[in-house]
Amino acid sequence: MSFFSAIFLGVGISLFVFGMLLIRYTLKENFGEKMKYILSGCTKNRFSAVFTGAFVTFAMQSSSASSVLTAAFVDSGYLSRDKAFWIIVGANAGTAFTGLITATDMTKTAPALCILGVALISFTKKKKTAAAGIFLTGLGLLFVGMKLMGDAVNGISDSAFFAKVLSMCASPLSGMLAGMFFTALIQSSSAVTALLQVLAADGLAGIRHIYYIILGSNIGTCATCAISCAGLSKGAKSVAYMHIIYNAVSSILFLVVSVFFPLPEFIQSVSDGNIKASVALINIVINTATVFPALLVPVNKLTDR
Repeated sequence: MSFFSAIFLGVGISLFVFGMLLIRYTLKENFGEKMKYILSGCTKNRFSAVFTGAFVTFAMQSSSASSVLTAAFVDSGYLSRDKAFWIIVGANAGTAFTGLITATDMTKTAPALCILGVALISFTKKKKTAAAGIFLTGLGLLFVGMKLMGDAVNGISDSAFFAKVLSMCASPLSGMLAGMFFTALIQSSSAVTALLQVLAADGLAGIRHIYYIILGSNIGTCATCAISCAGLSKGAKSVAYMHIIYNAVSSILFLVVSVFFPLPEFIQSVSDGNIKASVALINIVINTATVFPALLVPVNKLTDR
């Protein structure tokens, strides 16, 4: 039983990621050029660059995609490295808010979204209407994927192997390593957050375990940009380095904070018992609280070296 549940878990994750890809494809095809203009033209200062990074990332539903696009602009000379850093800072904040969407229970609405989306794609010749259909289908698949993940987790919750894997994530180091590895593997921190929300809702993972995994996930999400920049210029590679260093420092900082202050438990206490919202809020706090001190960093001096 647990074997088939594990397969369904993989199918659920795949549908979730595919749904996000459909959403991203729709936005890129219809607003791709505008996104490029926003990235290259709306970064006059660090504040506007942070806001731009957050907006573009939330619209594209992927910090990896926006960081790769940022590196490409640096490689082509459209962006300076200091502006690229501020975009990355904003991108981290933007991607964290996806968890608020997945914290909403839309399992009953999801099939209707898929049906409506497919109908719009099939019975229209208008490009914008078809694009809306793809978007709705992607949104529906995202929630269908979460439903399958939840059903699959229920099926393997009694598995000794699954319990052992979760228990291995109890310590800060093992939890962070698990988050790093899994996020780098599926290249989606949003999918990891969604899975954590499912585990938390079923009572299979404690809030502190989830906290450690999210810290590691924020580092693992840098893998896509690092890989894509391998063959690019020194300037583009520096974007990947800044991404890794910023996320790693942020995760270590919040790891230290959790030693002296029960931050994950505090966030859970103010979430009115909504465990999925607690997971989303942890991700938001980690990725937005570091924005303010980051704004004080003299990045232009660091990137000129």
